[in-house]
Amino acid sequence: MKKKAKDKKRRAGRYGKTKLKNKNFRRWNPNPKISDPIVKKNWDPSKSPAANLAIMGLQSEPGKMHQTQSAAEQIASKGVTKSIELFDIPDSDQLNEPKKHPMPTGDQQYIAKCFAKHGDNYKRMFMDIKTNEMQYTETQLRKMGSRFILLDAEQREVNIPENVQH
Repeated sequence: MKKKAKDKKRRAGRYGKTKLKNKNFRRWNPNPKISDPIVKKNWDPSKSPAANLAIMGLQSEPGKMHQTQSAAEQIASKGVTKSIELFDIPDSDQLNEPKKHPMPTGDQQYIAKCFAKHGDNYKRMFMDIKTNEMQYTETQLRKMGSRFILLDAEQREVNIPENVQH
C-alpha cells in the first residue's frame, strides 16, 4: 500500500528543481584596493588580512577582545613587529566636567509652577491637570522635583518657591 505523505511530497515538485545561485557571493580578493599610502606600503599580500593588521598594530576583529592569544601577540612571539604610526591621535580631554545645565529651563519652570501651587505634595501635583499639563506621573514629578532642588545656584535658572521644604 502506498503512503499518502510520500506521494504528496512527490507531487509538490520539491525534487529535481534547480536552485537559484547566490549572486551576492564574492571571492576574497588577496590584493585589496588600499588608498592610504602608509598602509599600502606596509601591506604584505602573502599574509592574511588579520596578520597584516596585527603587524600594523591594529585588530582585525575589535569585538573579540578576550581571545586567549591575539594575532598581534602571535606575530610578536615570532619576532615580526613593526607598528606604524597611522594617525596622530591627540590625548583625550578630561571627561569629569560637570554639566552646566543638567535640567532644561522648561522643566525648571514647569516644576517651579507645580511647587508654587502645591508645595511638595506630589500626589496633588499629579492629580491637578491644569498645572500638570504634561500629565507626568507622581514618580516622574518626584524625580523632577528632587533634581530641581539639588541644582546649584549657577545651574538653577528659576527660583525655588517659598512653600517648598528642602
